[in-house]
Order: sequence, then C-alpha cells, then structure tokens
Amino acid sequence: MGTDPSQHARVWFDWNQDGDFADAGEAAGATTGSAGANGTAAIVITVPATAIVGTTRMRVRGGDDVAIGATQSCGASSSFFGEAEDYNVSIAPCVQGAFTTQPAAATATCGGNATFTVAASGSLPTFTWQFRTGPNAIWQALPNGGIVSGATTATLVLTDIPDSWNGREFRSLFSGACTGANPSNGAVLTVNRLAATTNVSTASICRGSSQMLSLTNTVSAPTTATFTATSGLPLAIPDNNLNGVSSTVNVSGVPAGSVITNVAVRFSMTHTYVGDVIMNLKAPNGQTLNLVGLLNNGGGGNATANFTNTVIDSLSVTPLSGAAAPRTGTFRADRLVFNPNVPSVTPVTTTNWLPLLGTVNGVWTIGICDTYLGDLGTLTDLSIQITYVAPIFAQGTWTATPATPNSMFTDAALTVPYTGTPATTIYVNPAANTSYAVQFTTSTTPCTTTPRVIPVAVGVPMTLTAPATVAACIGSGFTLTASHAAIPATNAAPLYQWQQSADGGVNWSSISGATGITLTVPTTTAAMNGRRYRLLSQSGGCAIAVSNTSVLTVNPLPTVSLAAPATSLIPGRTVTITGTSSPAAATSGWSWSLNGATIAGATATQIVNIDGLGSYQATVRDVNGCVNRSNVLAIGGEASDKLFIYPNPTAGAFQVRYYHAGDVNEKRTISVYNPLGQLVAVKSFDLTYSTAPYLRMDVDMSGAARGTYVVKVAHEYSGKIVSGLVLVQ
Repeated sequence: MGTDPSQHARVWFDWNQDGDFADAGEAAGATTGSAGANGTAAIVITVPATAIVGTTRMRVRGGDDVAIGATQSCGASSSFFGEAEDYNVSIAPCVQGAFTTQPAAATATCGGNATFTVAASGSLPTFTWQFRTGPNAIWQALPNGGIVSGATTATLVLTDIPDSWNGREFRSLFSGACTGANPSNGAVLTVNRLAATTNVSTASICRGSSQMLSLTNTVSAPTTATFTATSGLPLAIPDNNLNGVSSTVNVSGVPAGSVITNVAVRFSMTHTYVGDVIMNLKAPNGQTLNLVGLLNNGGGGNATANFTNTVIDSLSVTPLSGAAAPRTGTFRADRLVFNPNVPSVTPVTTTNWLPLLGTVNGVWTIGICDTYLGDLGTLTDLSIQITYVAPIFAQGTWTATPATPNSMFTDAALTVPYTGTPATTIYVNPAANTSYAVQFTTSTTPCTTTPRVIPVAVGVPMTLTAPATVAACIGSGFTLTASHAAIPATNAAPLYQWQQSADGGVNWSSISGATGITLTVPTTTAAMNGRRYRLLSQSGGCAIAVSNTSVLTVNPLPTVSLAAPATSLIPGRTVTITGTSSPAAATSGWSWSLNGATIAGATATQIVNIDGLGSYQATVRDVNGCVNRSNVLAIGGEASDKLFIYPNPTAGAFQVRYYHAGDVNEKRTISVYNPLGQLVAVKSFDLTYSTAPYLRMDVDMSGAARGTYVVKVAHEYSGKIVSGLVLVQ
C-alpha cells in the first residue's frame, strides 16, 4: 500500500465468468479498516460453491481516504488517488487428500545423513513432521534447525546425525484445503555406531616382546589452501606463438600423507578470441594436463570473450565449451591432446587428474599459447586451491582384559605406563593371552564408536632336538623324528619345515611337503651319504626355532654269495652249501629258500642230500641292518645206472632209487622175490618230466621171513630190467 496514512483495498472475482464484477457475491472481500501507511492488507476469500471452475478474472483495487464500496469495481470512488489491477486465477474443485507414499525406515551411520519422504493427493497439501523418542513416547513437533531441514515439506532431511537419535520415530502430518490433519505411519531411524579401525585386527607375539596398536581413523576435516601467483603478472600472451608463455604458483605446507580431494585453478584473462587459446597445468612432479583446448573447436570467442574468475577443477562435470562469456563459474578441464607439445613450455603427459596429485608441494606451472593470427590476450590473475584431508588420527581410550598386570605403555621402550588418557597409539607386552579394546568419540557430531577388540596371543619360544645321526641302506629310505618340550596351550599350533643340506651345512633348502615333526624319506641313494637334515619350527609369534643337525649315513647292501664243493648228488651222498657276506651277517641274519619256498636255517650253511635237490638262495641282514640276496645255486642229481637199495640190511622197510633223466615219461614196476624165487611184492611208480632224478620208491617187507630177497625194477615202456639184493633180518 502507499505512503498515505489512510489506505483501503477491496477484491472482486467474476465467479460466473460473465465478464463483470456486478453479480451478487463478486465483491469478495475488503479491508476492515485502514491498512495504514505502507501497510499490508490481508483479505480472506471464500470461494462460493456456485463458482465456475477454470480461469477466473480477479480485480484488486486500493485507495486512500475512505473504504471502497462493493459497487466500485469500476468508476469513481471517494479516493483521492488509488490503483486497480486485474489478475487471472484458477478455480479448481477442492479434493480431499490422502497419503500416497508412506515414510520408510532409514539407516545411517553416526555423523551421516538420512531422509524421510512422503507423498499425498488432494488440494493444497501441506506437511509438518513430528518425532518421538520411542514407541511409547509422545509425538512432538520437529522444528527446522540444527540437523533438521525440510520439516515443513514432503521430504525431511537429517544431517550429521548423532548416536542419541538411534531409535527415534518420524511421521508427517498432512493437511489440505479440504483435508484436516492426517498423520502418516511412523518410520524408525536406525543410527549405526562408527567403527574404530586399527593397524592390526589380531596379533601374535613371543613372550617378552611387544606389539604396537594404533587407531587408523582420521578425524580431520577437509582443508582448502589458496596459493597465488605473486610475480610475473600481468602476463602478455604472444599472438600466434605455439611455444607459449608460463606463470608459476608455489604450493607449500600440505602435510605429507594428506588425501588430496580437489585441485582448482582460478584465473582471469583478457583475450579477443578465446577459441585460439590452449592452457595446460603442470604439477611439481612434471605431470601435465590440458585445461583449455581451443574452445568450441576454435570457434568459441569474440571481442568480449574473456575469462573472469574462471575456475577449472578436478571435481566439476560442467564443460567449459559453450559457457557464456566471460565464463565466471566452475568447470571441468577439457583434457584434450591436440598436440602433446603445444604449448611447448608445458607439453601434455596425461588426460587424467590423478597423476598430478602424487606431489602437490612445489612449483605448479600454467602454460598458455595462442594458435592463430590476429588475437591479443593477457593473464591478469592466477591462483591454485588445494583441498586436502590431513592424516590426523583419532585418539581413543584403551582397555585390556585381563586388566592386571598393566601391559599397556605409551612409548616403544615400554617405560611409560598407559593410564587411560586418549591416545592414538599404545604399545603392549602381555605375558599371557590378552584382548585389548579401543573406542573414541568424535568431537563434532557426538559419535562414540563400538569397541574394537584386538586379541593378542602370547607364545613361548620352542626348542627342537633331532637325532644326531641317522643311518639307512641304499634304496630303503629312513625316518627322522624331532622332539620338543610341551607346547603351552597359549601358543598357536606350531608350523614345521624340514630342510636339507648337500654341502656340509653351508646352504640349506626346504624339503617340499615335509611340514610335520617327522621326516620320512622313502628312498636313499649312495650319493645321499653325509647329507644333513634339520627342522625349523615357529609357534606363538616367536622367532623360528632351529633343531640341531642330523647327519645321514647311507650303508651299502651286503654282497652275498653261495658255493658248494659239488653240485650233483647220488643217493647216500651229501654236500654242504656255504654262504659268505660282506659286510658280515648279523647274528641269525641268514634265511634260506629252496625253489622259492622258505626253508629252515639261520646260519651260513645248508647240508643237502638226495632229497634236497633244487635251487638254493640265501637272504642276509648284515650288521648294519641292510638286506640283500645271494646268487642262486642249483644242486642236481648225478646220472648213474646203479640201483640203490637202502637201508640194506633192513628190518623190512627199505627204499629203491634209480636214476631218471626226466626226458620222457616212464612207468617203473618193482618186483620182490623171496629166497625160494617166489614173487612176494609188486609196486608200480609213474615218473614224469617233473619227477626228481632219483625218485624215492618205498617198499615195506615188514613181517617177511629173514633172508636175502631179489629186487627187480622193470621199465614198462622200454622193457629194461635192473636188479639187486636186499637182506631182511
């Protein structure tokens, strides 16, 4: 309203859309009194049920002196001066509303953000958010401010949420032109605690040693430092000169180990045609990136196309090409390589920001050149902003279980006991297995981490003993078993590794697969004689224990031979087989076989008669425990035409033997005649290829009268007959 102390206003609506404001009720409202000098008139309008839906003309008239009459939408009034304005308003049906989207539960980490969103139908919806601290608590209004924004919108935003908000429930109250307050469902906010991170999750140490435990959470906020070119400006840019010119900015003071989150180059340049400009940025480590590259393909400039407070940084995604002059704002680098050597003062080496971030302290160089005739330019302002997060680590409170004796210290020398003051790093030297826990609280958003538990296992050094010597026979292999004292239950399971040396212990190599306390070598050779073996073991974080050395002696197999003075026998004759062994056989170290079957005998000799014909072999275990076999010695029958009858004289039973060469099958019949010439006994025997040379043919004359008997042996197939006498007593 105006400056006159007496101000009035009235509003008309063409509810029936007939082109005038003369109908009943179309004078919709007026001020109830003077609004006063420069006052504000608030008029409440009620839309009648008969109003036509759609675009409707509204007139507002204000004036001085006296109230404006209902019929004075047009024409004179008593006002000395005033003003009338018409507007179009849209009349719509009043629709009762309801929620179409309910808020969903949200989860955030302490110090993080969360949103709750609703949607509703109906006319002129409005939203207000409420909260309660638990399922049985009272709902309360949630005002904007602090960590809360959007409390009167459809989307509630919570930022930097503290631990204390865990479990809070949120809902929206919806109202509309035709709808009363209507609450949504409640949605619970879960706030997870921050996690403390440490340099190790578990540790194993040897008793008497120490372990460093450190928090690795960084708690520093990003820092932005600005560095400005302090000399060489303004810098004229030569026309049509590909060598170009350069300006430098010295960056210093960024802490070592900082995480670089952004590099921004801010500059101002007057130039008559920026489409001819190439600008590169070279970092202290020599890596160079293109910032501006012939904007709009060389068509991006005009007489007023300067750069004014233009920023090109490593985070922006807005292209510089097409930006309106003078391009004030933040843009991405063009990152082009038209020619990697233009401008020659800063040739391009990369199309990525990352290589430039390896070294930030030092001299940064901006290289600029103009590529075509007829353009002038000057760099008037240049600065570089480095945004970084310094490696400032959290300080936490440390505890130990068991707590006594105190095994925590603040120095590596273990001279200053830790007493509970928040610290980033402590040193521990427990004498037994101990679990250490640490947690910290952030200084900005009040967030307390869950305790980080670090089990530290304490081991006891091991001592190993292996046999000083071990002996084996060629080809037989051997087993070595080391021993050690009982391992405490607090130790981790020991790890074993056998090693061998073929050069007297100068060089050692691990034996593949030999990872137990016992070493088994299945086969030995003569070349392994003198080889050395040792066992390495580690347990419980202690240093590797090394056993004494075992020396291998590889003994040769014994040389065994058999001999006899004769190798052919006839009935009644014997021969002695004698064996020799080098090295000598052990006591009872001989064993014998005849035709492959084991026979009795544990000495070096075997006495053989006509019933023991066959192939003899001896096996010897020598004094070193090595085993070998002899040659095979065959004892056969000697050919003879003599008929052998024995015992003779006999008490009645006797045996008859007659040589059989074994070349053909035979059948022999024995006939016995008494002194009177009478046949008193007949017996037949079949002889084959496998029959012994002197087959034992038994005859029993027990009970026969005394006297001399004739024994005849007839060859049934050849007809040959041999005979002899036997005296029965």
